[in-house]
Amino acid sequence: MRVRTRFAPSPTGNLHIGGARTALFNWIWAKKWKGSFVLRIEDTDKERSSMQFEESIKNDLLWLGLNWDEGPDVGGPYGPYRQSDRFGIYHDVLEKLKDLGCVYPCYCTVEELESERENQLAKGLPPKYSGKCRNLSDEERKKLEEAGRLPSWRFKVPQKPGKVEFYDEVHKHYALSYREVGDFILVRSDGIPTYVFAAVVDDHYMQITHVIRGDEHLPNTVRQVLLYQALSWDPPSFAHIPMILSREGRKLSKREGAEGISELREKGYLPEAVRAYLATLSWAVEGEDFLFDPDAMAQAFDLCSISRSSPIHDENRLRWWGNKALKQKDALWLAERLIAIAREKDLKPSCSSKTLASLLPEALSDQATIIEVFESLIWLFMRPQKSDEMPLWMEELAKELSGVGRWDKEEIERVLKAFQRKLGIKAKEFFHPIRMAITGSHWGPPLPLVMEVLGKEEVLFRLKQEN
Repeated sequence: MRVRTRFAPSPTGNLHIGGARTALFNWIWAKKWKGSFVLRIEDTDKERSSMQFEESIKNDLLWLGLNWDEGPDVGGPYGPYRQSDRFGIYHDVLEKLKDLGCVYPCYCTVEELESERENQLAKGLPPKYSGKCRNLSDEERKKLEEAGRLPSWRFKVPQKPGKVEFYDEVHKHYALSYREVGDFILVRSDGIPTYVFAAVVDDHYMQITHVIRGDEHLPNTVRQVLLYQALSWDPPSFAHIPMILSREGRKLSKREGAEGISELREKGYLPEAVRAYLATLSWAVEGEDFLFDPDAMAQAFDLCSISRSSPIHDENRLRWWGNKALKQKDALWLAERLIAIAREKDLKPSCSSKTLASLLPEALSDQATIIEVFESLIWLFMRPQKSDEMPLWMEELAKELSGVGRWDKEEIERVLKAFQRKLGIKAKEFFHPIRMAITGSHWGPPLPLVMEVLGKEEVLFRLKQEN
């Protein structure tokens, strides 16, 4: 059977690194087997879902290079691909479950359920539904409906000894006693299906072969396996990947250092850097350079090689990948992008993209993002402020340089060193003021190369004492 995976985000917020890693693992597993990667939008939360978030999620996925084969905007044979357009399908499956005697109406209010939960916790018991609506008579149900109560629909968990069991590609054998699983809601009283129910229906009808998602869904999977059994449907293969934690070992959140993919984009990370970093969260491989190549990544990826232990989000590691990606990027591409950033800021570059490209191998040090590279080279796009403490010999140096015929780094270096010897001062006392006058920075690429790239006229202008 052709491999089919899916990423099913709720459009209630921007894509964060946990969701992006889930999408990546689904995408590369489908790519590995020349299968299909499906984007499904789980937008049943009407109050919090928005088209703005959906568009943001799609843009971030495309930026990461995770294009989908089927989805709400590209269509496909198993649509619709938004859950809000699939309510008729859920209704039909619920009716089937009613006919099979697998569900019952529950009239408990939110307040009653919360009180029941608190009482169970107070007694040290795991909270689960007591099942008090399971055996209501027709007359009792009629009275509750006449009183204005709208029922939700709960699944009847088999009341028998034994366990619900399934195999997981990451956690291997997983089991939970039937007694520990309370009757769970499939459709709420407002007609909205729950995640547990809708995901099973969608995965079945979309012929999803592998469900790869966070391990916080393991308890949901137990309930979903019961649904598959009740409907006589074959379940997909499951792979529950461990949750990403903060440095403090807590669930990643905005407060705990989580970042949205859109934030990383704005910071100037390259998509291949973020993609490679995400791949190494829970997946250990020998040698890592190949992770910049999606095809090579897909070939090496295996669900069985995912670790069960939760990875720690490490910004230093992300920066390491960011720096590595910058250094392997084509210099001309990088130069053109830097010039594009300058123009977006209404700044005029002092050199061509080709000339800038020749500077970049010397300009890249520990920067992690293209914005950091731009900021380190801001002197190429705007003149630094004049210092009130420029040495008196700077005007004389400018005159000396104005006589240079061949303006290249070798000739510039010869003239500078000769002038330094003439002054009889230490290299630091000589070169540092020149660098500050030309770039406004304490460090950077070799000074002769900086001066060559800026050009003779611009260097002489910046060395002059007057503004």
